[in-house]
Parts: sequence; structure tokens; C-alpha cells
Amino acid sequence: MCLSRVIVKFVLTVAAVCACCMSLRAQNSVSTLVFDSYEWDFGRLREEDGEVSHVFTFTNTGREAVMVERVVPDCGCTAADYSRAPIPPQGKGTVVVTFDPAKIAGRFSKRVAVYSGGGSNRNMITVSGYVVGRQRPIEEEYPVVVVGNLRMEALYAAFGYVENGQSKSQTIGIANGGEAPVRIAISPANALTLVKVAAPELLQPGEKALVTLSYDLTVGEPVYGLLSERLIVSADGEQADLPFTVNAIAVDDFSGMTPENAPRCEVSPVTSKFGEVEPGSELETEIEISNTGHGVLIVRSVNERGGTRCGLEAGTAIKPGQTVKVPVTFAVPERAMGSVSGGIYFVVNDPVRPFREVRMEAEAMY
Repeated sequence: MCLSRVIVKFVLTVAAVCACCMSLRAQNSVSTLVFDSYEWDFGRLREEDGEVSHVFTFTNTGREAVMVERVVPDCGCTAADYSRAPIPPQGKGTVVVTFDPAKIAGRFSKRVAVYSGGGSNRNMITVSGYVVGRQRPIEEEYPVVVVGNLRMEALYAAFGYVENGQSKSQTIGIANGGEAPVRIAISPANALTLVKVAAPELLQPGEKALVTLSYDLTVGEPVYGLLSERLIVSADGEQADLPFTVNAIAVDDFSGMTPENAPRCEVSPVTSKFGEVEPGSELETEIEISNTGHGVLIVRSVNERGGTRCGLEAGTAIKPGQTVKVPVTFAVPERAMGSVSGGIYFVVNDPVRPFREVRMEAEAMY
């Protein structure tokens, strides 16, 4: 290797080390609390062995006593306890970080923020390691008994937003918890469904597999709004009592939108509270929908629920800078008692928040 390459490599190495030190200093330089170490690697952990802890020790390098006001882990799997008495100059304190490996497998790195000096000073400490997950029984891994010995991870799949022109899939685990093979069938309850299902036809005893659910909005006319599907699951010809439900929200293809040409939807109020009312009352209010963006705002779909009616229609276009007022009527049932609610939800071509909900609330009192 020539001398010039050696020099370049040395310079790059020094620069990397300096950058790392500067990053660490940027996180902790504002505090007079200096830790003996800011990182701890637990190494290889087994989930079944339970919680592990490490004690981080720090020194108050300032000229005045300092208190640790709060310690904030960035994950629910991590907890921390700390010295709560004032730390005098050159005095020492501790932060004990406890990590719970339950239901975590593989490499992890969790940070804990230590605040002092009235909350304006912060130290960041980190615990890391690798968790070897325990072998789970089939009853725990697939907790939902669907029918017979057929088990699944859940009876619900939520896709969130699915853009027109997009195909989106997700999987749900399924397993045979019995001692005999099980022939399964999963079919949509509605022949006009938009969801497609790919599932194994036969599961051997103890066998695990995946059911793939897909929304394909790449063909046909655009669809908008809430998509709610029910799937019928059967095992050896016996139909499950509960259906498998699949939900999604169909929205526009936003790939061609930019902040310079996109609309922005603002709704007010998002909740109307009518207080105490008589059963059978018809309550009236209105909402305002404003377009604070740069493109035309288009209402793609409108749904009403719980006795609510509104004057908003799909296809309504709102120009940039324009506000429209929408009348809303909320009918309280004749036999209602206590809290009642209704509302409307609608989909617009706002790429930031295409789905909007407006709630109606009242207390039915005789």
C-alpha cells in the first residue's frame, strides 16, 4: 500500500472517531453530570431468564448541587430508577436501568434520557444486547381458537390507507393445534369483495402457515372510503361462529402531489357536544371545511352513522382559500338513555390526512 493511501486512511479514521466523540458530546455536554460510561451491552440474553439490570454511575462536575428530575426510557420494555437526593459538587449518583426481554427477539438498543438542572440539561445512556426468544407453545403464539383445533393470531386485519393504483398485502398466522390433519377454507362473505385471500387448504397436526390478504386497487374504477370485509373461516366443513374482518381506507394516489399543488383540509369543530337532551330530540349544528392548501380539495366519500345526517356530498370541490359550511342534524333515539354518539366520516384528496371524522355527542336524559 502506498504512503498516500495510508495517510488518507489514517485521516478518515481520525475523522470518524472525532465525529463519534462530537456526537456523544453533543448529547451530554450541556449537563454537569458526567457518567462513567454512557453505554452498556448486556450481551446475549435468553427471554425466559427474565429482567436484567445495569447500574450507571455519574459524577456532578459542577459547582452547585444538582438533582435528577426525571428519567425517561424510550421503550416500555425498559424501566429506570435513579438517585433522587441532591448530588453535591463532585458527588456521585446512579441510574439503574432494567430491561425486560419478554416478547422481544434479536438485537436491541434502547435509550434512556436523564434530565437535570430544571429539565434543561440532558444525558443519554443506552443499553443494548441480543435476545434469544423462547419457544412458545402454539396456544400462546396463536391465541384465537377459530373453530375446532384451528387457531389464528387474530380475527382482524387493518390495512390503514390503500391508495388507488396500489396493491397492498399482509399476512396472518394460522395453525393446527390438534392431532389430526385439518382441511380449511377461507372465503369472502360478499361476492363483490375487493379483498383477495391466499391460504393453505390442508394443515397437518402442529403445522403453522400464513394467510395472505390483499387489496388490489390497480384495476377497475377508483374506489374511496372505508372498505370493510368479512371472511368466513371453516375447518373440516365446520364454519366458525365469528367472521374474520378486514378493514381499509381507500384513498387517492398521492404520488404526483407536492406541497406546491396539494390541497389541505381543515375541519372545525371535530366534536359537537350537545350536553343533556331529551330522547327523540333532533339536534342541529354545522361544521366548516376549509381548504388551506394550493390545490382543489375534493370530497371523495361521505358516510353517516348513529342517526347523523349532513349536507356534505361526495364530489364536493373546495377551492384554495375557500370555506364551506355543512349543516348537520343529529337524531337522538326515542329510547336512548345516557351517553349517545353519532357522526360523519369522509375521505378527501388531502395527502397529509385523507380520512376525517366528526363526532356528535349528547346525554339523553328524561
